[in-house]
Amino acid sequence: MGFQNLSLMTFMMILCITLYVNCTDIVELENHSDKRVLAERPNSFIQRNGTHFFLNGKPQYFNGFNAYWLMTFAADPSTSSKVTTVFQEASQHGLNLARTWAFNDAGYKALQTSPGIYDESVFRALDVVISEAGKYGIRLILSLVNNWKDDGGKKQYVEWAKQRGQSVSTEDDFFSNPVTKQFYKDHVKRVLTRKNTVTGLLYKDDPTIFSWELMNEPRSLDLSGKQVQ
Repeated sequence: MGFQNLSLMTFMMILCITLYVNCTDIVELENHSDKRVLAERPNSFIQRNGTHFFLNGKPQYFNGFNAYWLMTFAADPSTSSKVTTVFQEASQHGLNLARTWAFNDAGYKALQTSPGIYDESVFRALDVVISEAGKYGIRLILSLVNNWKDDGGKKQYVEWAKQRGQSVSTEDDFFSNPVTKQFYKDHVKRVLTRKNTVTGLLYKDDPTIFSWELMNEPRSLDLSGKQVQ
């Protein structure tokens, strides 16, 4: 799937996310003795036709929430249980889509500690996030880099390029410098081809992942928008 289609899917999600849907039409809930509410794990990809989403030929609507912190919480034993709790409660309240980070560059509990170097324990935490979401019938939008400096973002990519001898001076160089662009492309490839240690699926082959967000809240000094495109 091309980046343009990925961006369009994310944009259309924003249009649809405010629509209320009775999620019992999408996932069949089952009460268990431990009081958790589990749902059928997504086993087919959501498809797009024009401005509508479909699953196996049936129109689908989404009621979602943002929880950027899931991977970081999953990587910390003192907070990891909150990941299951949030998906459990979301499912109980009819939510079926969550947006979260698939990046953390050189910060606390960093996923990517330097270009192309990853902390396996944090990657395994992201594996758990995806697996737990699937258990409760919740699909995910995974964001791949931040516009802002929080959790690294494009500023960190520019800093990495500077450390490699590149003549870069502003965060906007993220969009044009060949080294920062390659760092980003390598990260995208690494995430999409990651084999989940819990489910055994490559991320790109997992229907739990609804779509990929190329950047969180992209901005540029170029007000024409051409730089970001």
